[in-house]
Amino acid sequence: MHLTVKILNGEECTLAASPSSLVSDVKEQVEALMSIPVADQKLLFKGKALQDTKPLRDYGVEDSGKIILVVKKSVYKPTNTSSPLSPQILHPAQPEQPVWEKLRVFLQRHFRERDVEAVLQEFKKEFERNISSLSLDDIERLAITKLQQV
Repeated sequence: MHLTVKILNGEECTLAASPSSLVSDVKEQVEALMSIPVADQKLLFKGKALQDTKPLRDYGVEDSGKIILVVKKSVYKPTNTSSPLSPQILHPAQPEQPVWEKLRVFLQRHFRERDVEAVLQEFKKEFERNISSLSLDDIERLAITKLQQV
């Protein structure tokens, strides 16, 4: 049977499943098609939350059925500060700046959850290294360029 999985913001995908497919199998397909980690997915059918361990037939899901996908907000889990991936310049105890949260959301669409923090920490380290190597003349040229674009 074919199912449509629709996110509340309008995106959707179509996937194939059988009535005996577990909800967790559907979530894995959604992760592969839409790059949304399984842990961040909550599936609803006719207003009822679907449990990962149950087959679709238990909920009466039939061919051409529409399942609603609610994407959970990810909770930031700081990495161990003694890790070699944690730059010494950054302060993980402080709340994250919005740019890093937006980057984390972007990375979650393209990487597995276990890899997101490592990639983010490497990006932060590289960013800090590049920023600290700028001279005042470089910063002034950058500012002038950006002001001229406004």
